[in-house]
Amino acid sequence: MFLSTTRKKLLAITTGLVALVATGTMAPNAQAKDFTLDFENVKTNADGTLITTQWSHWGLTNISGVNDRTNQAAKLNTYNTAKKGRDNDLRTGNRWGTSNQGNVLIIQEEDGKSFRNGVYTADDEAKGGNINFDFNQAVKLNSFTLLDIDDNGEGINFTGLGQDGTTAVDFNIDALITKLTSTYGTNHIDAYNKSVTLNGVTMTQKSKKRHDNSMFEFSFANTYVSNIDFFYPGSGAIADLKWSTQDTTKVPEPAGVAALFLTTGLAGRRLRQRKQIT
Repeated sequence: MFLSTTRKKLLAITTGLVALVATGTMAPNAQAKDFTLDFENVKTNADGTLITTQWSHWGLTNISGVNDRTNQAAKLNTYNTAKKGRDNDLRTGNRWGTSNQGNVLIIQEEDGKSFRNGVYTADDEAKGGNINFDFNQAVKLNSFTLLDIDDNGEGINFTGLGQDGTTAVDFNIDALITKLTSTYGTNHIDAYNKSVTLNGVTMTQKSKKRHDNSMFEFSFANTYVSNIDFFYPGSGAIADLKWSTQDTTKVPEPAGVAALFLTTGLAGRRLRQRKQIT
């Protein structure tokens, strides 16, 4: 009877200590998860515009914006760059020296001409506006690709805010275009697949065109943002956005594992000693 009671007590002590070690000494597993948003196979509203919350399971809680034509919340849409449409300056493919981008994100133009029978025909807003991405945590911004960015009156800006709301990155895209031109000349073909870097941002010309049907990729190193904003003074589109998040899965720390084995070993030895006494 004495032995049975002792075993129960030791078992309870051991179990409690194991639980303490398992829950109190955990270290984060910093495995990164990479995401590429390319706007393919998207879900849409009844009027044809984009459902902007459909990537919440990726940590992208919403995409929103402002249409400068209406000064109201922007309706966002996707434009198929592989087909003729109302915005052939957004077309991609071999003709323009670009890889086919498929769907790209645009601010839907609301000029009264693109809305028929309750559905919008995809057409990017010539008056420009903002496109804003909100994340539920700070993410590592890897890159994004823009179309038709230097044909809209200049003044294209990109801003990224950190988790605390302070500015993590803020640059004028035209400054990078100017540096590209001064480095490789005004002949757009000479800058094809060439890059320039300014203030930690690397821009690569991914097309054989500037102005209409131009495409540029922007890449970053160690830039963490929870909100990003694109401002267009005119037309333009986002072809893709790439970012990484940290996995918050917990694993035991080495010290915790060692403590676990030490605790169970001592408990087992005490149990054997009590058996000998009995």
